[in-house]
Amino acid sequence: MQPIYRTIKQYLYHPLFLVIIIPLSYLLAGTLYASQYTRFNFIPFILLYGFVFINHLLGNFLFKTAKITLSFNHISFIVFEVINLLLIYYFSSAIHSLVGLLCFFYSAVIHTHFYLIRQGYTWLTLAISSIFKGGILTYLSFYVQANFIPTTLFYWSIPLILVVFLVELGKIQLNYPMINVQLTDQQTNTTFLDTKKFNRFLLGLLLLIYLISFIFYIPTFKGTTFIILFTLPFAIKLIQYLFSKEELIAKKLKQRALQLYSVAFFISFSVILFIHTN
Repeated sequence: MQPIYRTIKQYLYHPLFLVIIIPLSYLLAGTLYASQYTRFNFIPFILLYGFVFINHLLGNFLFKTAKITLSFNHISFIVFEVINLLLIYYFSSAIHSLVGLLCFFYSAVIHTHFYLIRQGYTWLTLAISSIFKGGILTYLSFYVQANFIPTTLFYWSIPLILVVFLVELGKIQLNYPMINVQLTDQQTNTTFLDTKKFNRFLLGLLLLIYLISFIFYIPTFKGTTFIILFTLPFAIKLIQYLFSKEELIAKKLKQRALQLYSVAFFISFSVILFIHTN
């Protein structure tokens, strides 16, 4: 069993797997829920996935520029930006102008993420990015399929928004000295929150996520809601990594644990919706 576990873990924590699955996870819930109302429209879905995927790559590129000096004239960066703008234009003209506008704002959030943190707007940045990734993308993935958004999706997405908030906060906590290039050499070990405060906040947020999930989901999904509990192993592993004082646990591993928890939660909720609609 141990070799199998190590193999699965190796695949789950592989950066290529994560870079593909993270954008997909944001769109699964809305897409699956829309199947209750309409047939699956492949082209809008794949284009929206392409848009989110490209912005995910651009976000990673911009994160690297926060650590080391990279040229924005890099050919791949320019190509992705052009494709990004073309996709925004497509959503504006072919689907709805509001969809294009929201895509534009989402891309703007990705592009200004680290700049706003450096300017001291960390909490605002966390809130906005969480709403867009956990909420807006869910609504857009539904809308491009069904051309409307049910009100139930708004409060069902609240746990998703909280999950993204937790992940984004964890990423900032882990990478704060690299993001905030204004820190002096004497402050390179500075974290966004005090370690004890961050740990308490993380535990409280995890408990809140599950509490709100059960409050919002049980009235509609009944026993199916307990599928959410399949995310607990990922939550436990996340706590073990983030609370560990061992220097051997790399920041990249901790960050991937955060991302995996997010993916697990989004997929679990998507499975709940899939069972509910079939």
